[in-house]
Amino acid sequence: MMDHHIALAIMAFLVVVTAVIVGPLLVKRRVAAQRATDDHVLASTFTRIVLGVLAVLFVSTVPRGSIVGLLVLAPALALFGPWLAARHVFIPLGLPRAAYGAARRSLFAWPADPRGGAALAAAWALCRARRPDPAAEAWIGDLLEGTGQRHGAKRGGDGGAAAAGTEPLRGAGVAAGAMLAAYRGDVEGARALFASVASLDERACPREARRVAAAWLAAEAAARGDWAEVIERATDGGDRATDLLGAAAARLLGGAAAPGAVELWLRWLAAPRRRATLPLVRRALAAGDDAPRPEPEQPEPCAAKVAEGDLWSRAVLLHAALLLRPRGQVSGDDLRRLGGAWDAALDDERAQAELRERAASLGASGAQAALGPLARAVEEDLAATLRAARVPLAEWDDLGATIGRTRRRLRDELLSEVEIACDALRRRVDERRELPALSEWREWTALRAQYEAAAELVGAEFRRLAFPKLHADVCHAAVWLFNTRKERVIANAMFRWLLAEAEALGDSRLTALQRGNVECGV
Repeated sequence: MMDHHIALAIMAFLVVVTAVIVGPLLVKRRVAAQRATDDHVLASTFTRIVLGVLAVLFVSTVPRGSIVGLLVLAPALALFGPWLAARHVFIPLGLPRAAYGAARRSLFAWPADPRGGAALAAAWALCRARRPDPAAEAWIGDLLEGTGQRHGAKRGGDGGAAAAGTEPLRGAGVAAGAMLAAYRGDVEGARALFASVASLDERACPREARRVAAAWLAAEAAARGDWAEVIERATDGGDRATDLLGAAAARLLGGAAAPGAVELWLRWLAAPRRRATLPLVRRALAAGDDAPRPEPEQPEPCAAKVAEGDLWSRAVLLHAALLLRPRGQVSGDDLRRLGGAWDAALDDERAQAELRERAASLGASGAQAALGPLARAVEEDLAATLRAARVPLAEWDDLGATIGRTRRRLRDELLSEVEIACDALRRRVDERRELPALSEWREWTALRAQYEAAAELVGAEFRRLAFPKLHADVCHAAVWLFNTRKERVIANAMFRWLLAEAEALGDSRLTALQRGNVECGV
């Protein structure tokens, strides 16, 4: 018995010494922002060691009435308890300030971004609150705007002076901004910010922030019925609820990798909020059992019968039917069919003769005077439909004249819009008009999304035309953020995206430039 107590005392001494000595050293290194990767690894390793020893001691001593287990547990609760309280008590209860205070005092929950993690806890709790809280909303907004915002920075130098007490924006801060946007009803903005968390360097983005982002994105995609995206988000790593959504989505879409009924029920039992997710589980089980699925009703391409050879009527009716369709029901086949119909109508000699007769009866100068505006109107409608429906180029591109003109028109419009956005960014940077760090990041993510959406619509030709301009202005802004604003995390993410795009386009000069920028670190 004496040997048992001696061994427990030695283990307790080791744990307390580790908590008292090693813990503050890690915190000091973290605050100094030195070697963030090593800090994260050391903190994670230290956490696992301490929790493992605590588990052994607690199980072996507390049931016997020994006080050694409780003595060992006390310093560990001081280290890890605040975040556990924030995550499982204050956030579910919707208490933003309590969640912020607890998360801020947790030494190892957010090793790469302690301030951003506390702001994320507060924003998360605000979303769970039963009643709106404008004061808490404004307070969290001030926290996020203050993160990384530097007043009084010297202009014209390579290293601006930061105001005391400010910190650069990091991964958890971005997730906090996304959570606050979701609370305010800005779902698109929240989706963009949560998705951008994955683009940040792991050294400056805590794993918990990535898990929260993946979980929110999976839940939001499930609400929209986008089960393919749910599976994609579930593979990014989330919580038990995200794992359940991924398993249900796999069964809804079918396939060999879909989990069985027993596995799905086990995941449901392990996940929280079982009453809310039970209907989804039952639906997924029914889909996996090959239950008959209702076929969606496809609207008729023409609302009326068209006489054989009446090319004008067919084109006009197809055009009207396409414009009346909901955005999500427009396909590439619809666009190709309509483009072919207009090609046939505009090129047909008999149709042109009929148009000349109508023009003469109206006193117009001729068929060509009417065909030009008509063709442009058709192209404008098709381009607007393509942009609204976001139909990728691979699904509608062909060699038809109408589709070809529409593609060029759409390419020129999108190219002009991206260039305007790049010019605005360049002008603001040149004028040293600073924004809060989160607003800087949102501006970049919006520009990146605009570029990527345009490239998906009109193809690689757009990327080759737009990237040189985009690269020059975005790199200019990122260098300013890195050197003057000291926002190295978001600047590094911009450098890494520019590097990936330069490599994809085969530009060796820009690739070499961005590799050097990325190597500057965070």
